[in-house]
Amino acid sequence: MSKIVVFGAGGFIGQHLVRRFAKEPDHSVVAFGRFADYQRGAASPFAEYANVQLVSGDFFNQRDLDNAIDGADYVFHLVTTTTPATSNDDPFIDIETNVRGSIELFELCTKHQVKKVIFLSSGGSVYGAIDSTAINERTLPEPRSPYGIGKLTVEHFLRYFKFTKNLDYVVYRVANPYGPGQNIYGRQGVIPIFMHKFLSNQPITVYGTGNMVRDYIYIDDLIDMLAGTYAKPNKHSEYNLGSGHGVSVNELISAIETCAGHSVEKEYMPTPATFLEKNVLDINRFVEEFGIKPATSLEDGMQRTWDYVKKFS
Repeated sequence: MSKIVVFGAGGFIGQHLVRRFAKEPDHSVVAFGRFADYQRGAASPFAEYANVQLVSGDFFNQRDLDNAIDGADYVFHLVTTTTPATSNDDPFIDIETNVRGSIELFELCTKHQVKKVIFLSSGGSVYGAIDSTAINERTLPEPRSPYGIGKLTVEHFLRYFKFTKNLDYVVYRVANPYGPGQNIYGRQGVIPIFMHKFLSNQPITVYGTGNMVRDYIYIDDLIDMLAGTYAKPNKHSEYNLGSGHGVSVNELISAIETCAGHSVEKEYMPTPATFLEKNVLDINRFVEEFGIKPATSLEDGMQRTWDYVKKFS
């Protein structure tokens, strides 16, 4: 039986990942997160799974990390304290929290002889200033935001720990995940946020002309790619994970209008300086090596997400 620790298990990707592993009886899963509601007496989000240990801890407390990692085979690092937008407000936050916290985590992973660290990086902000519909892993990253710089720095530190302490790792540079379970009130995740606005008949904010293109991957496809490959030997250190297809904001809005059966007011705003017009990932390295590729169409994924958001709006 493998012991898997998921740091950031309370987040959108983290909860889906824990549930996937929990359905496999040969896994023992530690779901590590803040879980404030659970501390106040609410039911565990993983109560139905006997092989999941929910740990409500602080990622920046070394004792909490040390206890969680003890005996772990695989460690998933999904924690971040910022978003590309919020990181611009204070460039030091990423250094003081995300970068430092990651280094402390890797030190403990070497101490406990973890087999592999799996780090979820950013397929958008790491590549940064490259406007392209086919960004591959050989593309030189040019991050524009402290968030992207922080993610890339953590990748470099993983390489350092590999060379100096033989800590095995793999980096997944993830596009824009969406689907059921995503926070409809947050600042990240344009699809559920827009859907909530549609359902409450509120105006939506569109940057520029709405022609900005991004890569969106349905959450089940992303989890398939993660869960199907993390334990396998990897020929490369970095892999792009996305749909491999670009969708403009205007196309997203049109798809939501189809789900909703109506339109809402659009408020057009100047495009922030750190935003890119095109960012689409080339996922051929991953697909050719592991044979797993996204299976959910945008139409199906949007409809499933719409059905979820309707329950909470």
